[in-house]
Amino acid sequence: MRSHLNRVVFRKLLASEPIAHRGCLRLNQTISPCLSHMPALPRAQRRAFMNIFKKPQRATSEPRMAPGLEKMMEYSKMERLSARLPPPADVLRAITDYLKYKRDAPIQNSDKAVPDVHAQHLLRCLNYLDRHLILSTLSPGLLARWINIFDHQLHKNLTTHQKIVEVLYRALSQNKSQQGKPLEYLDLRAYVRAMCATGGTAIARDEVIRYTTAHPDDSSYDSVFIWGVIMQGFLREMNEQELLHTLKDIDEYAAQGSRQVVYDTMTRFYAFQGNIDKAFQWYNKAKGQDVVDMRDFQRLQRILLKFAMSTSNMKLGQLLIRDMTAGTPTKFQWDMILEWAAATGKGADEIDRMIGIMERANQSLPEKQWRVPDPRTLNILVKVAVDHKDPYLAERLLAVGKARNIQPDVQTLIYQMQYRLAVKDVDGALNVYKHLQSHDLSRDEDVSVVNELIQTMCASGRQDFDSIMNVAADLSDRQARFDPETVSALSVLHLSRDEVHDVIDLLNTHVHNFDIAGRESVRNTLIDYCLRPSTTTAQAWDTYIIVKQVFDETAREQRVKIMNEFFGRQRPDMAVHVFNHMRAHTRQDTIPTVETYVACLSGIGKTKDEESLEVVYNQLKLDFNVEPNTLLYNALMKAYTNCESPRTALGFWDDIATSREGPNINSIHLALRACEDAPWGDEKARKIWAKLNRTGIELDQDLWASYAAALVGNGNIDSAINALEEAHVEQGLDMDTLVIGSVYNAAPGQVKKGIIETWAKERYPEIWAALEDIGTRVSELTQLPEFKIDREVEP
Repeated sequence: MRSHLNRVVFRKLLASEPIAHRGCLRLNQTISPCLSHMPALPRAQRRAFMNIFKKPQRATSEPRMAPGLEKMMEYSKMERLSARLPPPADVLRAITDYLKYKRDAPIQNSDKAVPDVHAQHLLRCLNYLDRHLILSTLSPGLLARWINIFDHQLHKNLTTHQKIVEVLYRALSQNKSQQGKPLEYLDLRAYVRAMCATGGTAIARDEVIRYTTAHPDDSSYDSVFIWGVIMQGFLREMNEQELLHTLKDIDEYAAQGSRQVVYDTMTRFYAFQGNIDKAFQWYNKAKGQDVVDMRDFQRLQRILLKFAMSTSNMKLGQLLIRDMTAGTPTKFQWDMILEWAAATGKGADEIDRMIGIMERANQSLPEKQWRVPDPRTLNILVKVAVDHKDPYLAERLLAVGKARNIQPDVQTLIYQMQYRLAVKDVDGALNVYKHLQSHDLSRDEDVSVVNELIQTMCASGRQDFDSIMNVAADLSDRQARFDPETVSALSVLHLSRDEVHDVIDLLNTHVHNFDIAGRESVRNTLIDYCLRPSTTTAQAWDTYIIVKQVFDETAREQRVKIMNEFFGRQRPDMAVHVFNHMRAHTRQDTIPTVETYVACLSGIGKTKDEESLEVVYNQLKLDFNVEPNTLLYNALMKAYTNCESPRTALGFWDDIATSREGPNINSIHLALRACEDAPWGDEKARKIWAKLNRTGIELDQDLWASYAAALVGNGNIDSAINALEEAHVEQGLDMDTLVIGSVYNAAPGQVKKGIIETWAKERYPEIWAALEDIGTRVSELTQLPEFKIDREVEP
């Protein structure tokens, strides 16, 4: 803890920031955290003079969002509610601020990409401006810059991003048309690159053909570059049919220099697809052409060699190595030769000998062409050991590099951390991490492995809290990206320490910049923590409040799970709060349905909380989104019966009987169960039974058990026994443990139970013996013994 405090203090001093005391020694909380979100009870007035010396309550940080995003989210909500929309000028300002922030973000920064969550809000806002004829009035240069933002590798195959690019390009075309100007090559180039990056390559190709036909004399048009982008787009989409179709278009519309792109792309495509024969055919075509740049050709060799290593294709690898060694291998090719040797099982000593051969070959070369092993060579070799999960080979290769005075760079240390984390050597990875801090990390190459380090430290259970937070603080100080898995691990760690404010700050800082999958990952982790049996009720409630606050899109099914969890913890008050939050929501996929009401009423019935039952029933009467049906009435019957209001429950039976849908078998069982507990319920049970006889419904053992229990529950034992005996003789009713056990359990008082016991032992001794084998338990309601038979009826 001391070292962590020192780090914080020195950072504040160096940054000329105030040092805020955050209360390391926390006072014991006398009030449960779960009560902080409930109405407070009135308290006696006290003098507040001494409060001036108390530390103010810590406030959570505001959500860290990209500029303009909050306004776009507000528009989406207003549109969903069919409410009054904000002025178009405000929406345009929000879009401009947001896209300017994305355009100005550094290339290597993850904020450069537009997450799919943001893209949905952005598309709605752009369509809103388009409907008001504002988008086409913007300057063509601004629209082209906005289109360029979507040329990002993280936008692969995202339909929403494609639609945004199309809306912007259509507005750009309309603007040029209104001014009487033709589209320019730079406009087309921006559109093609963005569409190919987002998975719309076929649409971009058609637009290129249309532009080429309409502007045959455009001197600025670079057909080699444009068709290269299109080929790369189809390569990313792994679309063989469109690639082959595009080859014909290139012959017709592109310049001769496009052949190099064709050879490169087709070789890569078939190598990625695993079709080695066709890949080697295109490789041979490239090898026999002078138009192919030597560096591009060597990159093709590396792609094929990677494929050979991943599939253990010795024949292909040997052919490629033979091509490389046919002449004088370049440094790039020597690295591939060494990589192949390491991948095929050569040891560190053999690789060291090969490096010596490479160095001796420099004697016949000019000094500028010498092949000297460098950190890149070492990194390639260590990467092979990491991929093969061979930390011993990796350490031996690092020793070879040290002996040859090859200084490890950032990438070397990253690989070293990776293979140590792979074998759960957290202490070793931390040691490498300390060495990593002395290097230039401005390009954030280490962010991924540091995220992995934090996750492993949280999962190990052996690392102290301060060590974990030191690593996380270093990453945070650099304003680096936290992966969703890292945010999840740190959130659970803070929750286990009851540090709710820290969790909210962490989520507000990072989660609003995640895509849909990232937000879902963090949300699911928090919900899983909430549902753990080891989580205390107070922690579960705090976790739910965080989920509700940060993840507004949480689906109804997940909220129902949380609600049922609180019912299982015997906290119906909290469960009803979860239900009320669903009712107050604005999303159609979140507000309660009939099934939600049934789940809530079932939980209330199990906990027998009359107050919660009245609250939910009153809300149901005011809910115009829900049309009561038999399932819902059944749930109400069961809940009111369990809450010792059987007469009210029978009122719902009357509603079912007069409804168009009518009762089902469960309705009959639940109504008879209510008759069992209701005063003079035997009269109502006889009426229901008479109606069943008139309708000709088949009366099975379960129904007879419920009917007889309803009669016995009101003390009418003789009528129940006579009815069962008559049915046994005339209708062939088979007596079983359910029928006899239901009658015995329903009998009020020890005397009545004794009468049933005497009758059953005399008439059905085998069944009674089977019941005795099942065993008894003490009834929660009457404190009398009852058989352990399952009489549960679902709505």
